[in-house]
Amino acid sequence: MMQERQGEPRSDSRARAYFEKPAWRRILRAVWRKCASLGRSGGHAVVEQLTEAESEALNSFFGWNCRPGDTAKIPLALFDEELSLSGFAPMNIRRLHLLLEGAPLLTREERRLLAEDRWRGLFRSVRESAGQPLSREADEWLARLEAGQGAGGRTLRELYKTDPASARQAVEIVVRALNLLLPSADHDVRGFRQSVRLPVLAVQAAGDAHALDMNRPAGRMLAAVLRERSAGPEEEQGAAGEAAESGREEGNETAAYDEAAAFPEDGSETLKLREMYRRFGILDDDLSSIVHWYIPRDGEPALPHVWTLRQVEAAERLPRCSGLYVVENPAVFSTVLDRAPSAAVSAGADAGAVDPPALICTSGPASAAAIRWIERCLASSGDDCKLLYSGDFDVKGLAMGQTLADRFPGRFVPWRFDSETYLSAAQARPPGPLFDDSELAKLAKLRVSWDEPLPAEMIGLGRKVHQEAFVEALASDFWAYGGIGEIR
Repeated sequence: MMQERQGEPRSDSRARAYFEKPAWRRILRAVWRKCASLGRSGGHAVVEQLTEAESEALNSFFGWNCRPGDTAKIPLALFDEELSLSGFAPMNIRRLHLLLEGAPLLTREERRLLAEDRWRGLFRSVRESAGQPLSREADEWLARLEAGQGAGGRTLRELYKTDPASARQAVEIVVRALNLLLPSADHDVRGFRQSVRLPVLAVQAAGDAHALDMNRPAGRMLAAVLRERSAGPEEEQGAAGEAAESGREEGNETAAYDEAAAFPEDGSETLKLREMYRRFGILDDDLSSIVHWYIPRDGEPALPHVWTLRQVEAAERLPRCSGLYVVENPAVFSTVLDRAPSAAVSAGADAGAVDPPALICTSGPASAAAIRWIERCLASSGDDCKLLYSGDFDVKGLAMGQTLADRFPGRFVPWRFDSETYLSAAQARPPGPLFDDSELAKLAKLRVSWDEPLPAEMIGLGRKVHQEAFVEALASDFWAYGGIGEIR
């Protein structure tokens, strides 16, 4: 026996029981879709490859003679008419949709207007939740963001599609952060009241010390806003590696910042991000980023120093060096130190002798501390001091080398990091690990400015070579203090 819902008219209960049958599901979806596209009960809803149950449902309702496999073209006007004359009356397509789906049947234009109203509502809510007058910067950013032009818009849009509540929360956090950083209209880009650590700012803005990390939406949006604000006019038009963001509605948004592309994860770009933060009084973690370095000193054992970024930047000056020898792996760094000859620490230490070399370990991609140490040491040492880099012959090793080559043009020199070294080491026994298909594909796209044929050679042999395979040669080079022209 049919169960009627409490308070529901008997005709609605009958309609629900009739049209909720599985045979009507695909038919009604086609009807809803056509009606929504036209904005009226006109045209035909098309259902291809009817099943036996669907054929029987249409035949029973319309008095047709459909067969399984047929294509049904259902006139929406006729469907509306049959509904109004049926035992379900008063009934039509829109009322049936509301009855079965629990929501009005909206046209495309109605859905667009509703989406725009919800989008505007997000910003009304943010402004209301602020609880205080917004700074000029925050107010202008919200207005541009609502219009689809603000920095951070891509991150917001992507989050808004899946989680509107989290999207609103992220914008609220950025607004509070901007109010704290730039609290009055007369502050320029350097006009902050007091420096603040990024996690402290995050707690003040969100109660969560990690809310403004770059892996959080609010963190990426704040970085994009500050980068846009600190950029020059040319950069604001999309220079300096910025990609124009996708539009609010299928690519219509005007140029803005792609925060995901703006801050790729390597030490060079991380340092740029830190420098930009500091322009706005934001101090970040300067203890976790470290660099291992060693410079031979008269009478001292071959023991490395480990400095944080804070120490690198606080140092009054860095020593002058004849060359900066940079290795990727800690084991290689230590092995070079293990090979220190007994008299080596005295070499070059006498008055009037050449400056000693420096040995630096990046422990993978160069950290902000390593980049800053190299920058400061090169500045102290003069134009003749070169950066000699050696890394693993694999995708990451080449990419790290290219990052340094791009960061230090005119100073970068490959140190046993060329085709000759690779081919010699790759044919040793036992051989290195094989590249997988994805790594080979990446190699084919890599640019190696100091040795263009190198990726092709590596693809040809198909094997990786780690620095440890030729570490003895690296140690010999460093302790020989030879001129850089002698280094392959």
